[in-house]
Amino acid sequence: MPNFKFNMDFIPVPKDFIEHIMPAANPAYVMVYLYVMLLAVSGRNASTADIAKKLNLLETDVVKAIEYWNKKGIMSGTDDNIIIKKSVDEEISPETNKKSVEEVSAKIDENKSLSDLCHVAQEILGKTLANNDIITLYWFYDELGFSPEVITMLLEYCVSMDKRNMKYIEKVALTWRDNKITTMEDAQAYITGAAKKDDYTSSLKKLFGITDRNPSRTETLYLESWRDELKMSADMVGLAYEYCIMAIGKLSYPYINKILKSWAEKGIYTIPDAEADHENHRQQYNADDSTAMQGTEGISDIERQFMASYDK
Repeated sequence: MPNFKFNMDFIPVPKDFIEHIMPAANPAYVMVYLYVMLLAVSGRNASTADIAKKLNLLETDVVKAIEYWNKKGIMSGTDDNIIIKKSVDEEISPETNKKSVEEVSAKIDENKSLSDLCHVAQEILGKTLANNDIITLYWFYDELGFSPEVITMLLEYCVSMDKRNMKYIEKVALTWRDNKITTMEDAQAYITGAAKKDDYTSSLKKLFGITDRNPSRTETLYLESWRDELKMSADMVGLAYEYCIMAIGKLSYPYINKILKSWAEKGIYTIPDAEADHENHRQQYNADDSTAMQGTEGISDIERQFMASYDK
């Protein structure tokens, strides 16, 4: 069981964490971070299962959150002794590494590719660059190690999402740095992957009738788990959703999740194989089966009974 330590009598949340790290992090990871801070300050221990139950998260997401903050340098240690660092702001603030406008101007004057970058950036962003914008562009080049070509792709990517604010672009740049994106090939692969994730989420939002809002935190965790952990295509989720509606007449994320987990455990990733597997379960289904199942709180008896067949 992890032992959280923090030698402070209050819960500090550094402004640099809020400004530069939190916006790019998974909301569930932020929840875990804040709760771990509370545990550390109060001197309490908690297992990852305890944290997951308290925050209504999957335990795997709690483990991922701790690993994420560990990589960020905000937490460190073993599974049994996790320490939260005091100087979070010193590790995550990029401001201290930025050059002055005079220094940046001198560097740009000496380097034609940087001068050209500033002109290209103005065209992409559709505005005249302020001094702080130019300083940040140079910071991408000097501190993050991005080439002018990669910086150009970064700007185009953000503008494609209708994000032109340099603070937002800076957050994306930090994400690229954390993902070790240093070449145009890396950047293109990341952009392509991000587009696929957006398409995946968009297709399932449409399927589930989510049209006038973003998915909730719980819905997002399910979608990410199906895509990243179970490796299920949107078509496979769609098929599980179809079976869900046919069986109980409504959308149930736990119901769909149980079917998809069963398929993943059996190595089933195609529609024909999934259809054959489901037909087999349908034939073996016993409506009187009341086998107790984990992770099905809040669903009806008929859902529980049919889902139990996937444990056979």
